[in-house]
Amino acid sequence: MLTLDHLILRAADPAATLAELADRLGAPVLAPVAEVSGLTSGIVRAGALDLEVLRVGATPPARVGGYGLGFTADVPLPDASAALRSAGYPTSVAAKATAAGRSWRALQVHGLLPDPFPVPATTRHPGLMARATEAAAGVMTKIPAVAKAATRKSGRSMVVVTEYDFDASAWRAAAGHGPDVLAVEVGTGGCDWSHLPLEPGPLELRASGQTGITRIIFEGDGDSFTLGDVDFEFSSAA
Repeated sequence: MLTLDHLILRAADPAATLAELADRLGAPVLAPVAEVSGLTSGIVRAGALDLEVLRVGATPPARVGGYGLGFTADVPLPDASAALRSAGYPTSVAAKATAAGRSWRALQVHGLLPDPFPVPATTRHPGLMARATEAAAGVMTKIPAVAKAATRKSGRSMVVVTEYDFDASAWRAAAGHGPDVLAVEVGTGGCDWSHLPLEPGPLELRASGQTGITRIIFEGDGDSFTLGDVDFEFSSAA
């Protein structure tokens, strides 16, 4: 079972976008902007979800975009990958990343949003070659020059499943608590999510229209606003 863990926004200036989100949402900064494995990332905390602002790709986007989604699984990452592949969703090998003493592993899932981040992904069951590739991917994230070369193309979306190697709950609790997320509207571009084992949550999927995250609704009476292609709205309806 997959549980929505974080939302990924792509921006040309992650620091400015992160600061604006923290101010307008009244949300604490969980991780200031820093380079992680060839990407530039910062995180604010909103209820039970993280909002990650990411700079990826050689060409910065003209507007902030609702780039992707991050999930966690209720089984170890290799088992989650095998289940997703059996359901027909190609997955990448898991790559390890570290930042400020924290470490985690994540794999990418294709077939859920159009034009995904261009990493090799397959529905084949893992074998010796896949394990060797995974080991190489883990090494790649520790070599900034190689990682940067591998992230020059961004695609238009990213869906990941993450496994934390540290106490993420305690880390998040120490940062504080932003407004709860009531709904996350996502355009799938016609991709089939019907076989994805999703835990009930705030995701609202539609097949047509703009793809990626288009609207996030928070609990409360704050002022709604728009950043690039994403609407941020407040609702007092719990």
